[in-house]
Amino acid sequence: MNNEELYGYIREMENLPEKEVRIYIAVADLIKEGKNINDLKVSEISNRAGIGKGTTYEYFQSKEEMIFKAIHYYLLESTKDVLVRMMAAASFKDKFYSIMDYIWDNRLKESTLQSMVRFVRNVGPVINEGGEIEDKYDPCTAVKFIESFLKTYLDSGYEEGLFCETENTFRKNVLCSQLLLFLFLMQDIRENERKEEIEDYVYNGMITMLNSRKNG
Repeated sequence: MNNEELYGYIREMENLPEKEVRIYIAVADLIKEGKNINDLKVSEISNRAGIGKGTTYEYFQSKEEMIFKAIHYYLLESTKDVLVRMMAAASFKDKFYSIMDYIWDNRLKESTLQSMVRFVRNVGPVINEGGEIEDKYDPCTAVKFIESFLKTYLDSGYEEGLFCETENTFRKNVLCSQLLLFLFLMQDIRENERKEEIEDYVYNGMITMLNSRKNG
């Protein structure tokens, strides 16, 4: 999956029917408020969306499909927001900080993240009437894009001369592990001063690791 394909998906999502989008936003808001995904009721979702319960089934065959697609919509919107922030940043470092700033500004409880992952795994991909996986709702599609995007981003850091590591799998693992570290460190941190401290710690640690094998 390339950038143009992702932007195509984003444009398609931006042109969804208003009521469908309201359903997605309602699900996302309820989840972010700490509601248990598996306990969500269609009536609760439709009330939050401000539409009739019956209307929701004009767009979805089941509650599970509704929530699955809502999570996908939320993740795609988040990806779009991160891309916008990164494109506005000039350097490799500034782009990495923009990712951390987004995570900070849109933090979710660890239990909420875990429940979202479990739900997606249990429900599985969306199957169309022909019995085939709908590409845009296939988790592998998003993973392929993210891997391609990360390679391009990491290549830019190498070209800036910030690190000497060239092996893409190692570089990708380092970047992802540092973002996970940031997620862990920020759990109990609220003050902006501490935020800046852990951002510096995470970024510098990443650069150190990406230079750790230069003499190997």
